[in-house]
Amino acid sequence: MGEGERVELVYRATAGEFREALRVAENASAAGRWGRRLLLASGVLGVLVGVLPMALGASADPRVAVMLGAAVLGLGVLPWWQARLVQRRAAARGEYRAVVDAWGVRVTHEEGSRLTGWPRMARYAETRRSFVLLGSGPKAPASILLPKRGADSPLDVERLRSILDRNLTRV
Repeated sequence: MGEGERVELVYRATAGEFREALRVAENASAAGRWGRRLLLASGVLGVLVGVLPMALGASADPRVAVMLGAAVLGLGVLPWWQARLVQRRAAARGEYRAVVDAWGVRVTHEEGSRLTGWPRMARYAETRRSFVLLGSGPKAPASILLPKRGADSPLDVERLRSILDRNLTRV
């Protein structure tokens, strides 16, 4: 990458983009994958323990409803709610400007600016709407969201993908 090569994105992130980023971060971590599997197992077990006996004529156990409710909340409502909270905080900071260059990613908004160098990031994932950069190490940011629609052109999205491929490992 040439010293002067850089891509700039200007955006206000949406709750949907944050939901994608949170899903990517969850899938990239062992704890996130384990938690999702636990909730899925709880839902399946709730169906087996609750629905099958009812189909055979037994009465419903209220604990089964709690198990199913926890699975539904954890898998459906919680990710939506988290994304909405993150998006509200981001919206309060106004418009974001991200510059990706030879040094890393500088994200600027009304409350300030933060430069995250390439050594502090390890991997990235590409979704339909964005790039999600994942940190490396305990002091690195959990993720940086870069919505594709913030780029000036599809050529800028291709250049951004190329820069990320040179500096990070694709998940």
